[in-house]
Amino acid sequence: MFDDKSLNTLEYGKILEMLAARAQSEGGKAACRGLRPVGVRTEAELALDMTAEADRTLFEFSVSPSFAVDDIEETLLKAEKGAVLSIPEILRVGRALRVARRLRKSVSAVTGIPGLHGMIAGLYSDEELEKDIFDSFISETEVADNATPELRAIRLRIRKLGDNVKTRLQLFVTSPAYHKYLQDSIVTVRGDRYVIPVKSEFKGAISGLVHDQSASGATLYIEPMQIVELNNELKTEKLNEQAEIERILRNFSISVRAHSDRLQASYAVIVEMDAIFARAQLAHEMKAVRPELSAEGELSVKEGRHPLIDAKKVVPLTLGMKPEEKMLLITGPNTGGKTVTLKMTGLFVCMALSGMYVPAKGAKVPVFDGVYSDIGDEQSIEQSLSTFSAHIRNIIEILGKITEHSLVLFDELGAGTDPGEGAALAVSISDYVMRTGAKFLVTSHFNDLKEYALTTKGVVAASMEFDTATFRPTFRLVMGAIGTSNALDIASGLGLDKSIIENARTRISAEKRQFDNVLSAAEQTRRRAEQLVSDASLDREKAASALREAENEKKLIAEKREKLDESIRRETKRLIEDSVEEADEIIDQLKSLLAKDSVEDKDIFAARALKRKLQNISAKYDTESIVEDEPDDTPLEPGDFVWVKSLARRGQLKGVNARGEAEVAFGKLAVKVRQGDYYKVK
Repeated sequence: MFDDKSLNTLEYGKILEMLAARAQSEGGKAACRGLRPVGVRTEAELALDMTAEADRTLFEFSVSPSFAVDDIEETLLKAEKGAVLSIPEILRVGRALRVARRLRKSVSAVTGIPGLHGMIAGLYSDEELEKDIFDSFISETEVADNATPELRAIRLRIRKLGDNVKTRLQLFVTSPAYHKYLQDSIVTVRGDRYVIPVKSEFKGAISGLVHDQSASGATLYIEPMQIVELNNELKTEKLNEQAEIERILRNFSISVRAHSDRLQASYAVIVEMDAIFARAQLAHEMKAVRPELSAEGELSVKEGRHPLIDAKKVVPLTLGMKPEEKMLLITGPNTGGKTVTLKMTGLFVCMALSGMYVPAKGAKVPVFDGVYSDIGDEQSIEQSLSTFSAHIRNIIEILGKITEHSLVLFDELGAGTDPGEGAALAVSISDYVMRTGAKFLVTSHFNDLKEYALTTKGVVAASMEFDTATFRPTFRLVMGAIGTSNALDIASGLGLDKSIIENARTRISAEKRQFDNVLSAAEQTRRRAEQLVSDASLDREKAASALREAENEKKLIAEKREKLDESIRRETKRLIEDSVEEADEIIDQLKSLLAKDSVEDKDIFAARALKRKLQNISAKYDTESIVEDEPDDTPLEPGDFVWVKSLARRGQLKGVNARGEAEVAFGKLAVKVRQGDYYKVK
């Protein structure tokens, strides 16, 4: 059971307040504050899936839906009872319709979010009703003229009558005949009727109805008889206006009542989605990851950060319990972070089973049916309970509830009483919890509990690291280690008199000193091993870096060789094309000589000159276009590359027969090459 007492101890409520701050609607904030862990795997997995889909929507597709919806539950309840809704209430319904429509449109554009797509199918939107609401009401106190044709006509008549009344009264305030009777030359309103301010001593000078007087009694506000009928007509039209507004509100109330069930369901979907997107937003801000729900029972956290500690100051913690490991004993110095480790673990479990991501590099969490904790000072003045008694009463209550699927967190088990009895009680309680099969995390300074951890199957130990050089805790959790309390070292580091420290050391039993020495020696051995592993890891990284550099260099050389080969091919092609062109010209000249009917001596000399030109072209090609590869003196094997001198080409050796003749492949073509006409190249 995820009882509120344990959740409060873990400060789960503060996480929910952080979550509520990311919600946009009051309903969404309330849903965040009411979020509780679930002990059913399918429900917890679904909640995490929904958070993942919201994260995809927000940060992969950059879609930020609006959930700024008013709470309409009371409004819908009034409408269902037949009450006439006010303008603000109808506008709240209109905003709910608008949010639902826009939410459906924005989320439906995102792919790969089947859960959210299923939710938006429950959104109700009525564009016609939404438009009518916002067309009819200008604000929460004013109805638009165009709400209905009748209202528009009434207001036109009101304006005309008002103008007529003011025009008639203006004759009084501007007439010299009445100037001496008036207190001010203005037209004003009293009780929805237009009047003029008359000096009290001239009350009978202007025939009319007195509607009001000033505080001093010097001014009377009189409605002249000439405009009484007009004011009556104006009053009637204003009553007609109010009646029409009432009719408009009643009609909208009827429409809301007709769709109240769908509006209620739609509002619930908006609120739920608001809370889901708040989870995704909080996860993003905390740089949190999705926890894996372990079916086997593994509980592990990799570089977890307590979400309520300043991210700049928090030291990441790593812990792990295999499925067969039921108890984790955390030891180490005071103020070293043991309690923080307990709270962080419990908080991560509650967050994961509530569909929230956890601030860590990775986490695996079993599906627990409850989290039970006894952490902190439980002293009760009201019930006259000591700290020890309050802890025991809480532990008794917890032991009566836990099952094999529970998570139990005990801080400083057995503390607050005689150390010998407290240690024995701590071991006995631990043994009881172990037999239930629950996952159990406990912190302690008792050597008896440390020995229990070393000798009991299914128990794993961890210690908060302590720097013996600075006499300060490092707040790092070291799995597999059992630490000492280092109380005297800490007190010395804080400046306690050395004589007091030495006196205290002499009072420690020989068995405890021997036990602490063994633990200290084991810790030093662990640190040396950790340093060796760190050095080996560094050497391995250096070797890997050197290998990467060598591979990059090899790739660079291959690229340069490829570019060189390509350059040679282009140059060879150019030489051949130039030579062929020149040879064609020479052949044409020879043909023209042969075409003559009679050949003279000068023609013979010319033909010989042309022949020498052809020979020169051949010699030039041989010297310029052929670039032999560098020989390799190592033994020749099939698959090696060879240079064929007669062909002036590089090929790949397929084999050599008994006579020394080689079969060389040039692409798909293979030729036989005599002995001595080829050699191996690098």
